[in-house]
Amino acid sequence: MPPGHIQALMKPMAATLSMPREWVELMAQAATICRFEQGQLLQVEGDSAEAMYIVLRGRVKVFRTATTGREQVMHVAGPGDHVNLVPLIDGGRCPASLQALTEVDTLVCTVEAFGALLAREPRLALVMMKDLARRQRHLVRLVDELALHTVQSRLIRLLLDRAESAERGEELVSLTQTEMASQVGTVREMVGRTLKILEGLGLIGLEAGKITVLDRAGLESRAEA
Repeated sequence: MPPGHIQALMKPMAATLSMPREWVELMAQAATICRFEQGQLLQVEGDSAEAMYIVLRGRVKVFRTATTGREQVMHVAGPGDHVNLVPLIDGGRCPASLQALTEVDTLVCTVEAFGALLAREPRLALVMMKDLARRQRHLVRLVDELALHTVQSRLIRLLLDRAESAERGEELVSLTQTEMASQVGTVREMVGRTLKILEGLGLIGLEAGKITVLDRAGLESRAEA
């Protein structure tokens, strides 16, 4: 893939991080493109860190797995997002597993290439630190929701967040009830029962596996209850 095309695909990341064009060019030169098929694991939590991934196309699930096999989804990365930066900085093992939810194209920046990139442009480290702080706030919110809010509130918030993303024109990957459960920290049966309750209240519509928000104000009110 031509470098210019890679830089174009990196525009969402550059915009999020306020990166000048020359830094985007450096990152494009330091990385290689890799494609992953739907369902393929990019890495497993506890593995030695080999690279940071920048998503160019598709969606990547960032998650942890309990010994019981239950998953907790921490984030779903889309175009412009980078994943697995932490172990490249602290030298530790990968804190989470990564799995392609769709066919995914990524830029792969190895530990060595990332170190050389920071040595060449040290100011990039400050930009990445700011982004890590933003992600830390997301994780604090996740902990807050899991510890302090009911399953119904967490599921409603997921539905509202997805509705808002759709309104912004973002591409959304369809979620099964099992996948929704892994995002809100519960089990599939609880998600199914909660969706039926919300449907019975006239807040959402359920048809052929598709969920439609019918009463946003009503949902927001129950999310705060």
